[in-house]
Amino acid sequence: MTRDKLIDKITSLLDVFIYNMDCFDNNPQLRVNPLSFDLTIVNGSDMLEEIEDSNEAIEDSAGSDGMENEDSTDYQVKQNPDFYPVKNLIEEEQEGKFIPDKKAISDFASNYLS
Repeated sequence: MTRDKLIDKITSLLDVFIYNMDCFDNNPQLRVNPLSFDLTIVNGSDMLEEIEDSNEAIEDSAGSDGMENEDSTDYQVKQNPDFYPVKNLIEEEQEGKFIPDKKAISDFASNYLS
């Protein structure tokens, strides 16, 4: 994926979020799979549950012996999603309308792709 495609994907997702803001809790998070760049927006409570599940999967793998299990643990860690507050990726215009924050999205994309 290119940086520009990632920016477009995030912007489109934020446009849908802004239209449906009332469907989320007060801490919506952009969920990013760092390997596949699968993106979704989830509630903050969903984020906490997923972090707990990821930690449990890593602990289960760490309890097993052998190189094969070590490789699967490493892969699991790489698949663990990153979460970013959506409020840091949108801005409010003077009229009270929310829009995607182009600079914040660009900076965010630079964390993954240059």
